[in-house]
Amino acid sequence: MCLFTAGNGQELTYGDFLTALREIGASDCRTLFVHSDIQFGQMNPVYKRREFMESLLRLFDDLKVENIIMPAFTYSFNNEKEFDVRTSRSLMGALSESFRKQEGIYRTLDPMCSFAVKGRLADEFRAYTPEHNSLGPGSCYDFLNKQDGVKYLFFGADLAESFTYVHHVERMIDVPYRFDKTFAGRMTGYDGNTYTTDWTISSQCGGVALYDKNEHFKKQLVEEGKLRLTAFGDRELSCISQEDAWKAVEENIARDKFYFLARPYTEADLTHEYVMKQDGKPVTHC
Repeated sequence: MCLFTAGNGQELTYGDFLTALREIGASDCRTLFVHSDIQFGQMNPVYKRREFMESLLRLFDDLKVENIIMPAFTYSFNNEKEFDVRTSRSLMGALSESFRKQEGIYRTLDPMCSFAVKGRLADEFRAYTPEHNSLGPGSCYDFLNKQDGVKYLFFGADLAESFTYVHHVERMIDVPYRFDKTFAGRMTGYDGNTYTTDWTISSQCGGVALYDKNEHFKKQLVEEGKLRLTAFGDRELSCISQEDAWKAVEENIARDKFYFLARPYTEADLTHEYVMKQDGKPVTHC
């Protein structure tokens, strides 16, 4: 049955999705980390919303991948809100939120960049105690980075504007244009107990200008064959291995320290000033 009708009239079926995902290598891994934007076209009106989300999520079961992870980021502390690991809504889109609510999902105890995990790694993350930071050493990203066979899937999302993993690599190689910003706030765990704690995230220095989208990076990855991409309806599907992503970020910065910046910085730009909330809007990225 048709799931979406794209703007050009093309009908996108469940089988079309499954075939395309396999062709870009999304089934050829042990762990698939999924960034999503499901605006592939007009949703088939015969589906109720819950049924529709269940159909999309069933795709990942049919890929037969051992572990599925979706970002369930809330940036709670950045936005001066309490984080409840059981109920705080994911800001990462409707599919992420539906996945978070499924049975058997473990959500990591990170009040800014939590992961929703399904599969064997759910138990391993449950046993893992992350350091109080979202991107640096001891973070959930750091734990995932030590796993074999990890790929990142962009399910309608655009790598050029959705790839938080880049900031993890930047933090781990300690680029000078980012700094650790610590927030304090309230957090509720699985046991229902609420407590005050602090958490750190790597953020851009005050005078540093980032690209709105890392289109040059995405283009490079496609040209080098590291990012397998296909147009699909009104969006696209693309996939890259964790190893290729790390190597590409590290090598680009080693060759050009301004690679991920919209303009070169000066020493005066490297202020430890948090600029994400200066426009008064909720924080939705790091």
